[in-house]
Amino acid sequence: MIERNLGNAERVLRLLFGVALFSWAFLQQTMTMVDWYVVVVAIALVMNGIFSRCYLWYLLDVNTCADGDKGCQPDSTCA
Repeated sequence: MIERNLGNAERVLRLLFGVALFSWAFLQQTMTMVDWYVVVVAIALVMNGIFSRCYLWYLLDVNTCADGDKGCQPDSTCA
């Protein structure tokens, strides 16, 4: 498993945005393929927010953890 690579502020933003997208998609009268795609993206964002890990950031070698974030391994070259 990869190390935590999301800072606290980014975690909260991803979590809130994921919940907002999820809510929006399920408030639609009919679910189209685009709405189902939005649900998949929303689930990914919520999971990122909960577990503080983003595989895309891992592949791109991005780490938004701050020095004071508990459980994070900050990388001085990325932030």
